[in-house]
Order: sequence, then C-alpha cells, then structure tokens
Amino acid sequence: MNSGRAVFGLRIGSSAAAGALLLAGATFNGSGRTGWGSVLAALSGFAAVAAGVFYRSWRMSVPVAGATLVFTLLIAQLNPRQGDLVLQVLGLALLGAGGAIGGVAYRNFVSTIERQGRDLQQKHRAFLAATSDAESTPPADMVALTSSIARQVGADLACCYLVSSDATQFVPQVPGVGLDGLHALAVNRSPGKGPGGDGLLLAAVESGRTYSGQGNGALKELFTFLPEGLLMGGTLAAPMPIGDRVGGFILLGSRVGAFSDDDRRLATTLTLRAAAQLANAHAIALSRMESARYALMNQLVKEASGKTMEEALDLVLERGTQVVHYDAGRSVLFHPDQEVEEPLTRVRSGETVLRNAVTEEQSTFSGLRLETHAVTVNEALIPIRGTTGVIGALCLGRRGTSSFSQHDLGALDELGSMAGLAVENSRILQVVSGQASRLDVALDALGEVSQALTTVTQGARVLEQKTLEAAVRVTAATAGLITRTTDGGHQAVIISAGLPAEVDGMAFQNGQGLMGAVMLSQRATAVADLDSSPDLASPPDLRAWGVQAAICTPMLEEGQLWGTLSVFDDKKREWTADDQRVLATLGSQGVVAVRNAELYEKNERSIWELRNLQEALQAATSTLDLNQVLQQVLAGAAKASSAQIGCLALEDGGRLVLKGGFGTDHATAEKLALELGGDICRRVMESGEPVMEARVQVSKAESPLNPRAVLCVPITLRGKPLGVVFLANYQLGHAFTSDHRNLVTELATQAAVAIDNARLFKDREDVIFQSLVALANTSDARDRYTAGHSQRVTQYSLMIAKHMNYAPQDQAAWVRLERGGRLHDIGKIGVPDAVLRKTGKLTEEEFEKMKEHTTVGYNILSALKMLTDELVIVRSHHERYDGKGYPDRKKGDELPIFAWIVSAADAIDAMTSDRPYRKGMSLEVALEQVRDGAGTHFHPDVAEAVLDAAHVGTLRIVPQESLHPDAPKIGAFENPVA
Repeated sequence: MNSGRAVFGLRIGSSAAAGALLLAGATFNGSGRTGWGSVLAALSGFAAVAAGVFYRSWRMSVPVAGATLVFTLLIAQLNPRQGDLVLQVLGLALLGAGGAIGGVAYRNFVSTIERQGRDLQQKHRAFLAATSDAESTPPADMVALTSSIARQVGADLACCYLVSSDATQFVPQVPGVGLDGLHALAVNRSPGKGPGGDGLLLAAVESGRTYSGQGNGALKELFTFLPEGLLMGGTLAAPMPIGDRVGGFILLGSRVGAFSDDDRRLATTLTLRAAAQLANAHAIALSRMESARYALMNQLVKEASGKTMEEALDLVLERGTQVVHYDAGRSVLFHPDQEVEEPLTRVRSGETVLRNAVTEEQSTFSGLRLETHAVTVNEALIPIRGTTGVIGALCLGRRGTSSFSQHDLGALDELGSMAGLAVENSRILQVVSGQASRLDVALDALGEVSQALTTVTQGARVLEQKTLEAAVRVTAATAGLITRTTDGGHQAVIISAGLPAEVDGMAFQNGQGLMGAVMLSQRATAVADLDSSPDLASPPDLRAWGVQAAICTPMLEEGQLWGTLSVFDDKKREWTADDQRVLATLGSQGVVAVRNAELYEKNERSIWELRNLQEALQAATSTLDLNQVLQQVLAGAAKASSAQIGCLALEDGGRLVLKGGFGTDHATAEKLALELGGDICRRVMESGEPVMEARVQVSKAESPLNPRAVLCVPITLRGKPLGVVFLANYQLGHAFTSDHRNLVTELATQAAVAIDNARLFKDREDVIFQSLVALANTSDARDRYTAGHSQRVTQYSLMIAKHMNYAPQDQAAWVRLERGGRLHDIGKIGVPDAVLRKTGKLTEEEFEKMKEHTTVGYNILSALKMLTDELVIVRSHHERYDGKGYPDRKKGDELPIFAWIVSAADAIDAMTSDRPYRKGMSLEVALEQVRDGAGTHFHPDVAEAVLDAAHVGTLRIVPQESLHPDAPKIGAFENPVA
C-alpha cells in the first residue's frame, strides 16, 4: 500500500516538475520578444517541447531539437534587439526537459490506466463467470462442467479428475477438452512423482491448494505420452473439496501463455462452484438412495412384523433384488455350537465371500446347482450382523457369466445390513411382543382379581385359584402355591398348581424353607438358583420336583401375615423387580378378595342356615303325620349341616328305635346310629347335650359305616329327651362346625314340639282307627259267613301292591291302603240283617239294598279328615274297569290304582270263599276269571300283577274255615238274585 502511494506521489511530482520547467522555459524563450518574434518563439518552444516528449525516438527528436535551435538563432540574427539569446536558448532547453518529463509522466499515467482497465475487464469477466446461472449445466455432467470452466478461464486443455470409490485414486472423466491424442491416467492419490513429473501438482491438490505452473512438466504426472508439438504456456490444477475431503480436481492448460493470478482465482472459484454442485448432486443421489433404502427397509419391517426370523429373512431375499441382482438366494442362521463349512466359517468371522465359477466339487449355498440350474454358478456369501455379532449369512447366486465383483460389495453389504436390521427388528418385536403379552397378562390378571373385590359371589376357593393362576401366568412360571396361616401359627398349603398332589395340606414352621423365611421376614424373597441356596429349597423339597428358581411374597391382612404366595420355575432365572411388584400386588389384592368372599360366604351361609331352619320347621309343622314330621326334621337337619348321612331315632319303651334315615338305606342307617354310634346316642340321651367329634377311620375306604365326622343332637321337650338326630360325614373335607351343631340343636329343640304334636295326633288317629276297625269287625261278625273278609282283602291288597312296586318311597300310602282294605265293607253296618244273613239268593230289591253299603260306608267316614285314600276305596271297591260297576259307574283312569287293587282283592276273596248259595273256587279257577275279566271287570295292570304274583308264589289263598263245604258251584260273578 505504501509503495503504491510513493509511486503515485512520484508521478504527481514529475508532472509538477514538468509543468514548472515548461513554464520557466516558456518565460525565458519569450523574454524580450515582441510582434512576430513572439510567434516564432512560441513555435520554436512547441518544437522544443515535442522534441522532449518524443526523446525516446531520437531520430525524430534530435532533428526537431536541432531545427528549433537553428530557428531560434535565425530569429536572433534577424532581430538582435529582441532579448537575450542565452536566456532564449535556456528557455528552449527547459521546454525540452519539461516535455521529456511530462511525456514520461503522461505515458506512466496512460499505462497505469490501461493496466487497470484490463484488470477491471478481467475481474468483470471472472465475476460474470462466477455469477452465471448454475442451473445451465447439469451438476452430474462433469464433461459439460469441465468444458464450461475451460471456456470461461480461456484454457485450451481441460480434464476433470474424481476420487475413485475406494478413495485411492484420481480417475479422469473423459473426454475432457482438447485431449485429442492424449491418454489420461488414473493416478494414485499418495503424493509422489508420476512417469516424468515432480509430483508438485498432486501434492498441491492433496493439500487443497490450486497449482499453477508453466510448461509441460506437470502434465507428465497425468498423461502417459505428450506429443512433441504440444507446448503448454501455463498449467492450472484447482482442487474440488467435497465436505472436508478433496473429491477431485480440474486440470487446465493454456498454449498461449501462463495463467494470471486472476485466471487462477477464476478457475478456483469455478472449480469450487462445480465441487458444490457435484456435492449437492451426490448428496441428492445419496438422499434418494437412502430414501429408497429406508422405504425398502420400512416396507420390510412392516411386512416382517409378527414374523419369525426365518420368515423375515425370506422376505429380505424376496425384496433384495431391488438392491442387487441375483437369481436365487437362501439364508442361514448360525447357532452357538453349530459347525459350518469353510466358506461360511469366513462369513461367520465377518468377511463377505465372493465365489465365482463354483466347481462341481464345491458345495453351493444359494440353492443353485450346476447340473440343474446353470452351466456356471457364482455366489456371494454375506454376513448378517446383529447386536451380538454375525448371526447368519445371506447366500446369493447368479447363473452364467454374471459374476459378483468388487463393485457389488457395497450393494451386498447394504443387503446384509437390511437383513441384520430385519432380523433384529423381528427379534426385538418378539421380545417386545412377549413383554407386551406379559403386560397384558399382568393387567388382565390384576383386573380379574380387582374385579373379584366387588364380585364376591364366586367363592373364596375360586378366588384363591384365580389368584394363583394369575401369579403363575403373569410371571411366566411353571408352578405355584398359596399357604395360609393356621391356628397354630404355621403355614399350610391351601392350593397349588403344577406341583405333585402330596404338597396339598403340607404345613411349614417359621424358618423352614422359602415359606418359613418369608414368615420370619414378612418380605418377598427371590431365589434365582435353588442349588446355591439349599437352606431355602426345603421343605418342601422343591428340587426333587424339578424346581430351579422360586419367589415367595407375603400376603398381609391389616399388617398381619395371612399367608404366602409363591411361584416356581423349572429353570434358573433372575426374577425382575416387575415380577416381585406384580406378585406383591396380586398377593395383597388376593387377600382382600378372598377375605371378602369368605365374609360373603359366611353371611350367605348364615342366611342359608336360617332359611333352612325356617323351612324345616315350617315343613315339620305343616303336617300332623308323624312319619312326615320326622322325615322333614331329619332332612332339614342334614341339609343345614351339609351332612351326608342322617338318622332320627325316638325313645320307645326305654330304648331308641330308628324312625327315619337320610342318604342311605334303613338297615345301614340303623347300624350306623344304633350300633356303631350307640354309645354316642346313649350319652346324648343321658346328658341332654350334643356331641360333635372327628373320628379316626378304621380303613382308608370311604363308606357310610366308616364316618370321619359325627354330630349327635338330642330332641328335647320340656327337659326330657324324646330321641336323637344322628348325622355323619364319611368323605375327606366334610367336617362339622360349631355353627352346624348350634343350628341342628336349635332345629331339634323347636322340632320337638312338632314331633310331640304328631305323636299325640297319631295316638288319636290310632284310637279312632281302632274304633273304626272294631266297627268294621262288628259288621263282619254280623254275618258269620263273611267273618274275616276285611282282613283277607287287606292281605290280598298288600300282596298285589307289593308285586306292583306300589309307592316305594311313600310309607304313608301303604298305611292308607291297609286302612282302606280294613274299612272297605264298613258300610254293611247299615244293611239289614235279613239281607246280610240271607242264605239264599237275593231279590232285586235286596241286592240294591246290599249295593248301598258302599255309599253308606263313605257317608260314615267322610267326616273324618284323617282319611283320604281310604274314602275312595270304601266307595269305589265295587266299580268295574268298563264302567259297569257301582255306585258311580266309574271306569279306567277315573279311579286311582289303589282302588282297583282293593277291587281285585275283594273279588279274589269273594271267589275263593264258600257261600251258602255256591262253593268257593280254587285259586286256579279264580285266576282264570281274573284273566278273562282283565280290561272289563279288572284294571289290566292289576290283573297282570295278580297273575304274575300267583305264578311266582307271592299271592296265595289266605286260609279260612268253610261253613258250607257242600255248597253248589256256580259262576263267579252271577248276581245272587232269585
């Protein structure tokens, strides 16, 4: 900057000096001149100045200067009086010096202005080149970019060199500009001398500097041969930075001369812009490739979702042709202990193996076979890398001469990366899906137990089972159990899953095994390997059951140990904090749910027991039939106590007599209560106190005669025992409780009144019935020929009914049948003796009078509410099945079966008994009459039963004394009318 100012000052000084000299010279030259002499002096002065200006051209300036001097001397000779000649000559000299100095200054000014103009034009040209439209040339067309740079810089030769894919060489991008007859080399990037150069060009490029030189020396690094006529005046090499590395350079050459600094700057600017365009184009291409890659990868991940690793790899092979061409492909997954063949061993170590022209002796892995699919097989074996290293290989195959080369490595590695990502995503998805599944299971399990807090109707046992099943399921365990604190402070197993049945009911003390440790600490205890903690492995002997890992958490109720919840695994495992947390939550909620269910069950049980008590008492007091009352009391007691067997015995004559049984037959009930339990029953009768005890079974067999639990309660009225209710359970888990004892005791106490009332009513009924029997017997006794008839009809009726299996579960029906038979002819009390005792045939009027005994008997008995079936028998025992009987002419199903039974029995006795007017028939003849009368006189079913009973011998003639052995034989059903 300072030198420029000095030059500028020197130029100004020279101009000033020239002016001063010209002024002084003009003054001296014109001194003393007047008129035409001044004009001549001026002309000579101008000539002197011109001679000074053009002093460099001496051939012109010397003659002009001489002419000026001669002219001045001539003027002085012609007019000697006009001034001093010396001064005038001095003035001419000064004018010539001033002209010389002024000319030099002018020429310097002009040269400077011209040079600056040229510089300005160069800068303008560089500006226009640097700011020209960048879109005019496609960024990927390096030939066009190179040509454009050469044109704007003014180069005669140009070529672009780009870094190779392996970054080891600069590769020329032919054809370039002006390279006719030249062969550009791909040169190594390591700085060094080329075939004939000094290596300065590549060194400058590698360092990021623009190289500028003269001559052909630098070109020898880049070309194998330079023609003799090729002479370069200047050479430029501008580096192309792409990112933080050199991506290539532009070589420029000029035949005219060396490149100026402006040329160098312009070339550098244009090359930088080309590098930026190339970098952008490369970035866009990479972005598109990445987008395509990610699109393909996203598609793979999406389609591989939920698939196994093998399925995911098959999908990669299916889509992989979008990345690199191949004809067939297979995938191989390596296992830790798996041995593989030699090529795959190299792949397992992380190497991509290219196998071209595989021979017949060599194995192929891609699925292609020489003899089947192609003449030549080429393979690429690509490692599949996961987070743990190489986990497998992609084996790709090509047919024919299309082999795999080094140029395919990038695409092959890309495909291997996709396969690794797909496999890892599949693996992660499986893990996440497993975790999500476990989370869903945990939430479902907690939801089930939480719902159970308000849904207590499922029962405590069901909730215990649900809690245990949820714990095993949510922790992915193989077994589990729940214990509960006993009255003695121990822990007893109440439910288990996945363990032998022998574990149920086991009890553990404090400090014994895993459950005992939790009892002491009241904190969760997790064991990853029971072999390393033998003190926690027993009792119970978990390892003997194949358990390797266990976790146990306390189940607390209001701060007190309610029980424990344990889960087990058949393999060693580390229990997570989530396992402990979920297990603790299940345990806490499980306790609340079970306790609520137990309270609900207890309340429901109390309500059920009270309802049973009410129903039993209501049923017992709803009838005055002693047998029904006793049966209702016994059934109510058995139901209220959940007893399996029940017996009711009443005191009769100083000893207990079984009156009813429940859950077994009469003989078994009698043996159980009065023989096996006789001591207990007598103790209860003597003390008036109930007895409840558990019994040691004589044998392991479950039998009513081998009870596990017994409850005997007195039936007491006004402090006096009337009898006992004896209840028993013979199956495991059916014990009686104090609630059962209290409930049955209350029932027996209140039922005692109903039993006493029923006994009194029965005694009253017995008195009435005996009176009626006496009246019926009196009626029979009025006619000595029919004496004993009612007893025989009763016996025949019972024989027929037994053979018909009549009312097997209704003892009262048999009582009513027997009563009906005894009373069926009580109406004969109203038949006159003349008719009743007549030995001959009856007249029509007499027979009608005899038939009235059915209605008379009915009218006598109908006022007694204790009689039901008996009234039907009394009124209808002379009806016929075809409706021709009397008194109501009823037929078929209009009468109950017991009426038809007594009707048949009455006919049998009538046919087989002697009368004054006819001889009694034999049983065989009577049976023929029954057979003939089936469906007309007799009910078909009853007739069939009579015949069958007689055939098997259960129906026989009841013996009687004949008063008319000589009576004639007549038809069985002829009216004895004269």
